[in-house]
Amino acid sequence: MKPLQLVMQAFGPYAGRETIDFRSLGNRTMFVISGKTGSGKTTIFDGISYAIYGKASGEDRSPTELRSQFASNDVITEVELTFSLRGRSYRIWRSPQQDKKKARGEGYTTINARSELYVYDKDGKEQLLAANVRDVDEKIKGLIQLDANQFRQILMIPQGEFRKLLTSDSKDKELILQRLFHTELYKTIQEKLKSEADDLKKSVESSMEERIRELLKIHFEENEELHSLLLENPLRDHHILQLLPAHIESMEIREKEVQLNYESVQEKRDALKKQLQEAEGLVNQYELQEKLRAEKESLLKLKPEIESIDRGILLAQRASRLVPQDEYCHKLNRNLKELKGQLAQLIEEKNEISEKLISAKETFKEEKNNENLRDDISKKITQLEEMEKDIDSLDMLMKDTKEMRERYEQQQDIVQKLTEQISFLQEGIKSRENRLEEGENGQADLFQFEKSLQENQSFLEQVNEIEKLDQKFQIVYIQEQKLKEQYRHLQRQRLDASETLAHLEEKWHSAQAAHLAKGLVDHAPCPVCGSEHHPHPAASVDSLPSQEDLKVAKEKQEELNQKEKRMSLAIAQEETKMQGIQEQIDDFVRKIREKKSDFNRNEIDDTLSQVKSEIEALKSTMAEKKSEVEQSKVMREEVRKGREKLEELDGSRLKNLDKLQGLNTLFLTKDTTLQKVKEDIPYELRSKDQFNKVLKEQKQKREELKTAYERAQKQYYELENMYSVKESQVSDNDTHIEKVNAELKTEREAFLTLLTEQGFSNYKAFQEAKKSEAEILGLQEKVKTYGEDLRSVSDRLHDIEKHLQDKHKPDVKSIEENISRVTEELKLVNDKLNKIMTNTKENKLILARVTSINEGIKHLESRYQMVGHLAEVARGQNANRITFERYVLASFLEDILQVANERLIKMTSGRYQLIRKTDRSKGNVQSGLELLIFDQYTGQERHVKTLSGGESFKASLALALGLADVVQQYAGGVSLETMFIDEGFGTLDPESLDHAIEALMDIQSSGRLVGLISHVPELKERIDARLEVISSQSGSMTEFQFLA
Repeated sequence: MKPLQLVMQAFGPYAGRETIDFRSLGNRTMFVISGKTGSGKTTIFDGISYAIYGKASGEDRSPTELRSQFASNDVITEVELTFSLRGRSYRIWRSPQQDKKKARGEGYTTINARSELYVYDKDGKEQLLAANVRDVDEKIKGLIQLDANQFRQILMIPQGEFRKLLTSDSKDKELILQRLFHTELYKTIQEKLKSEADDLKKSVESSMEERIRELLKIHFEENEELHSLLLENPLRDHHILQLLPAHIESMEIREKEVQLNYESVQEKRDALKKQLQEAEGLVNQYELQEKLRAEKESLLKLKPEIESIDRGILLAQRASRLVPQDEYCHKLNRNLKELKGQLAQLIEEKNEISEKLISAKETFKEEKNNENLRDDISKKITQLEEMEKDIDSLDMLMKDTKEMRERYEQQQDIVQKLTEQISFLQEGIKSRENRLEEGENGQADLFQFEKSLQENQSFLEQVNEIEKLDQKFQIVYIQEQKLKEQYRHLQRQRLDASETLAHLEEKWHSAQAAHLAKGLVDHAPCPVCGSEHHPHPAASVDSLPSQEDLKVAKEKQEELNQKEKRMSLAIAQEETKMQGIQEQIDDFVRKIREKKSDFNRNEIDDTLSQVKSEIEALKSTMAEKKSEVEQSKVMREEVRKGREKLEELDGSRLKNLDKLQGLNTLFLTKDTTLQKVKEDIPYELRSKDQFNKVLKEQKQKREELKTAYERAQKQYYELENMYSVKESQVSDNDTHIEKVNAELKTEREAFLTLLTEQGFSNYKAFQEAKKSEAEILGLQEKVKTYGEDLRSVSDRLHDIEKHLQDKHKPDVKSIEENISRVTEELKLVNDKLNKIMTNTKENKLILARVTSINEGIKHLESRYQMVGHLAEVARGQNANRITFERYVLASFLEDILQVANERLIKMTSGRYQLIRKTDRSKGNVQSGLELLIFDQYTGQERHVKTLSGGESFKASLALALGLADVVQQYAGGVSLETMFIDEGFGTLDPESLDHAIEALMDIQSSGRLVGLISHVPELKERIDARLEVISSQSGSMTEFQFLA
């Protein structure tokens, strides 16, 4: 990046518009910026820095404080920089947020920060790249590829800034180098290693807790040694895992024994089930015998009905022989009725046609008499057709005249609309110019509102997290209270079980004493105490506890002990959860109170409601402001386009006025010709439409008369023919009726003869006996089925009576009771077997899971040993107390020192060399980035703070130049062809000044533009180009001066 021209207005000490054209330097690449103190030398670099980044060069200068106090109220503060970069030229313009005197009325209005960026094409024309602050910042970031801090470090060596870097301690250097080289990644790696180490440690602890939970699930059965190990705290998992395989093996042996017992009982139950099945089969045979007897009695009761059906079948078969003849007689009768109906219809139609024929004859006669009227109409039509050409000519003239009038009126409307548009556009341009001035103030407000919205949304998210954590805390708290209540209940149960066991043990020992007392004999020694006298032998107890009772009581007590331990562990886990949640809540509250000290946790609902309202209000206001800002962008373009449109409309209006005058002349000529033609044509026929209407009416009337004649003629002849046809049809129908009547009489006589032959006394008897073929077949099937059913039932009844002749009905209930008893026994054995199998399976799974957990713990511990060590080393817990990030920064610093020493050796005639202090500092002080100076005269190292003012400047200058080169190398693709150095040369002796200038000559010889801000006269004499900053009471100005 190389500056070509800098323009500053009302900026710093420059009151007016100050232009510095660096192109006037020509081939010179080094110049001195000189002037009085406070005249504005450093402000030149401030202007360059502000134009590119919107920020000044020094940390103590903010954009809003850069406005010149010399400038008048109506002059806007702005900076414009034209620069070249990678063979292309750009122009950037910026104006900071500032107050401007209102154009109308009293007071000031705030103008928001604005910015624009342009690029020059090959023809030297500007093209807009970005038109607002945010877009310009994004474009500059992509072009320059450095942030503002890096840009200042490379291009500007300000007063005292590099003295800080030279003499600062390791901690301060770390902050400076972090900003320059963006080493946040290495810090992230440190934190990532620590996080992974912590996670691994937690995973090991979690796996150990899981192992304890698994071991406590072991079913110890009657293994007292294993039982006692499971009661220990802490558990000796190694010993438990040694005993568990043998315990599982003994459980498998016990499982096989119970399995054999289960199979034995199962065989017994299966034998009883087989006996029951045989008994139930015999009972079913007796029940079937009774059922068959009942079925046979029911069938015998239906025998008379079946015999009646058999007789009806015989009569129906005889009647079926008469059906064809009967149906034919019915058919002839139906035909006769149809023929008679047709005859009546034909006679009626013939009479109707006769009446129509008389009417048609009269109509035909009337139409013949209209011949003369048809001739008169034809003559009138001929006359009108001859006049049609004159009518067409008149119609064309009328249309032309009308069209000319309409065109004249339309042109008048166009001129009027253009006049109105010009007036409206003038008002619109004036309104937009006023709104443009007001709308440009919205950008700064919008940025402030966005910042407030982000802060409120962040606060809302944190408060919501607190609410969620509170809810989670309550859930865990409720669960903890439930567990504590259950724990207290378990304690009471365990105490009751302990008292019961103690009582049973006491009774059992007493019972043992009574048992021994029964065997005592006088003068014989007691097996317990050896005494031969027994004055008070123990009395027997009525209800004695058995070994099984004691075992059950011990198992119950042991089960309650285990439950109590598990419950205690669960309560501890819940309390740990509560503590973790509370810590998260406290952390959120602390973060909130860092920004809102008055935050009250007890008023979260009110706070949430208030913040949500503020967010909605901000969103609404931001939407309005965004609309205003977007609108202001549009306004500027609309004003420009509006002025162009205004010129266009004004020219168009003048053209249309000339056209209006020409149309008026044409209209008057056409109208005169029209009036002459109208005089030769009757008034009622002057209209082409009226003429066509009259001609059409006459032609239509002629056509109607012709059509009426032809229709009357056709209708008369058609009706005459239809009447003759109907007379013939009536005669034929009479003949057919007589023929069918004779045939019907003959067939009826034949049917009566057959009726007598088949044994029917009359037609009614025939009708009653008549059935369809399907009905006859159905009745026959019913008779057949009855006979087969009766025969089947009789045969089956005979067989079953013979089968049951020597048998007795069995007692099924007794067999079922035996099966129920054996089944209950089988269930008990099965439950016992299932319990043993389940416990064995679970113990195997526990053994496998614990073995797997141990393998996992071994792997995690191995991983933790490596990651934990890396995390400690990366965080500086090593012999040199250097973190990973600082180690990387030290490497960068070594690169800087290597480049810096090349110049420092020249400037100090080989005496001084900068080196990095590698020794560890005393105590816990961070080290690794401090600088020492090696003095060739003494051959010893010493701290850089011991350097004199001139030596310190040379070291600082060398360090600054080295840093600039190294940062540019690491930035990659960055093109910076400029450097400004601010003050410090006054501390150098003539020889040192020569060395410093030689070092700077090396820089500018590579094509880099070097600007030296200095009061030193020797520099002005040695360098032939000088930018003189001249100050006055009304502000400063600049001027390039060149030595001949």
